[in-house]
Amino acid sequence: MPIISIGILLVAIAFAIGCCYMAFALYRLSNTMRLLGNSIVKMEEEMNYVTPEISTTLQEVDHLIDDTHIKLQTTNSIFGSLEDVGTSIQSLNDAYKAKRQALDDANLEEKLNLASKGITWSEAAIQIYKSYQASKKNKVNQNKEDVK
Repeated sequence: MPIISIGILLVAIAFAIGCCYMAFALYRLSNTMRLLGNSIVKMEEEMNYVTPEISTTLQEVDHLIDDTHIKLQTTNSIFGSLEDVGTSIQSLNDAYKAKRQALDDANLEEKLNLASKGITWSEAAIQIYKSYQASKKNKVNQNKEDVK
C-alpha cells in the first residue's frame, strides 16, 4: 500500500505543479487582456479625434477634385482650338508643297529675285524716310533755338 500512497502523492504534486503553471499562465493572459483593453480604449479615443479630421480632409479632397475636373473641362476648348490650328497649318503646308512642286527652279528664282528687289527698295525707302524725319526734327530744334 505504501507504493500506492507514494504514487498518489506524486500525482497530487504533479497536479499542484500543473495548477500553479496554469494559474501563472492565466494571470499573464489576464494582464495581456487588460493591456489590450486599455490600448483599445486609447485607440478609440484617438479615433474619435482623428475621424472628424479625416472627414474634413475627404471633403476638401472632394472639392479639389471637382475644381480640377471643372478646370480640365475648360481646357478642352483650348486643345480643340490647338487641333484646329494644327490642321490649318498642315493644310497650309500641303498647299505650299503643291505650289512649290508646280514651280520650276527658274520660275522660283525669278520670283525670289523680285521679292529680294522689293525688300531692297523697301529698305531704301525706310532709310530715306528716317533721314527725312531726322532732318525735319533738326529744323524744328534749330527753330526753337533761334526763337530763344
